[in-house]
Amino acid sequence: MEGSMFKAYKGIAGQARNDGVFFPFHPFSFHPFTLLLFSLLLSCNNPAPTGVIQNSTTKQEDTNPFILGNQKILELENEDIELFLKRYKWNMKQTNTGLRYEIMHKGTGANISIGETVTLTYSTFWLNGKEIYNSNDDGEKQFTVEKSEEIAGLHEAVQLMSRGAEARLIIPSHLAYGASGDGNRIKPYQTIVMKIKV
Repeated sequence: MEGSMFKAYKGIAGQARNDGVFFPFHPFSFHPFTLLLFSLLLSCNNPAPTGVIQNSTTKQEDTNPFILGNQKILELENEDIELFLKRYKWNMKQTNTGLRYEIMHKGTGANISIGETVTLTYSTFWLNGKEIYNSNDDGEKQFTVEKSEEIAGLHEAVQLMSRGAEARLIIPSHLAYGASGDGNRIKPYQTIVMKIKV
């Protein structure tokens, strides 16, 4: 048996009730517009999320042991470099890649650019100060900037110099010989110090 409230609204949506008042839809049916309005009201009442939302990819990267291991190696290398700089009181600039450099003698003309061929005289050292290579014994380095197989740190450094310039560099392993070393005197993940002249 229907109650009086249901009787009062009985009829087809969009028709007039018995008392002559137009009612656009049945009050207990879910009209699409009603659902949309209800959803909007609910969403407005929900507080906006705060903080950074990490997706699953970011979480996987953060816990990837290879990435975490490399980050730790970079941190340790950086600590060693900072100790070296304090010990010898070298005043060096640092690029975004982590290369540290100091121009000891300015050259002439414009800085060297990509595609130019350069010849370097050099000495290479470990952070403990022991020399491991030099151009007198091992030959000069000649390469085309950014277009030949030479360590990234040298490609970057010569672009900060003009011909005739001299500089000293501290090159972290990711800009030097990386995880494999040079197969001879430079070990894996080893920072090197270089004095170069273009």
